[in-house]
Amino acid sequence: MIELTLLTLLNYVGDNFCDYRNLGHDNYKSLLLSYSDASNKFGPLEVKKVIEKSENFKVTAVAIAAIKCPQHIVK
Repeated sequence: MIELTLLTLLNYVGDNFCDYRNLGHDNYKSLLLSYSDASNKFGPLEVKKVIEKSENFKVTAVAIAAIKCPQHIVK
């Protein structure tokens, strides 16, 4: 199995976040649903490990979301 990286995780979550926002869910619910999907795909321990090891997680996460669906991030 390929090691999960921060960029892989956030790109996956970013796509799902945008999809959930497009369905009308708020930011918080969309984020929780997206990480739940990532845990199902990659495994909860792998997702947790990447989050714990990452530096500047929030900045990177917001940047990816702003690129993927700026209409939901930049207001």
